Amino acid sequence: MAFELGADDYLAKPFSTRELAARVSAVLRRGNTVGESVADFGGDTRSADTISFDGWQLSQARRELRSPDGAIVDLTGAEFDLLSTFLGYPQRVLGRERLMELSRSRIGDSSDRSIDVLVSRLRRKLQAEGGESPIVTVRGVGYMFRAEVTRL
Repeated sequence: MAFELGADDYLAKPFSTRELAARVSAVLRRGNTVGESVADFGGDTRSADTISFDGWQLSQARRELRSPDGAIVDLTGAEFDLLSTFLGYPQRVLGRERLMELSRSRIGDSSDRSIDVLVSRLRRKLQAEGGESPIVTVRGVGYMFRAEVTRL
């Protein structure tokens, strides 16, 4: 259940300090990979990490989503990873299993329907007033992010 709520990892008691340190290092490594390829070549990570769609802007370095009116939208870690995955594969159908693999989160550990819950929550947050969500269901296959995506 913790993974469905956005946790990156958990550790059951009793645990050793060595295992705790290893898990913290692993989570920090995952967080540091965003934008490294641009930074390694002397690029500007501030502009390369921003993704725009339907007036929304996602900053991967700051891990924040801004609505078309400029308000910051709160996302859990799992929701952010899922949205980043969709933005990496726009207008392509992705199955549940593939979404779980690509989003690098362990959301599939609790149940295979947890991805559906995350998609539902993400849809609600991205749905424009009176409009539709950019995430559509492709019956029997998975989900697709239908909006045009631009990297800034």
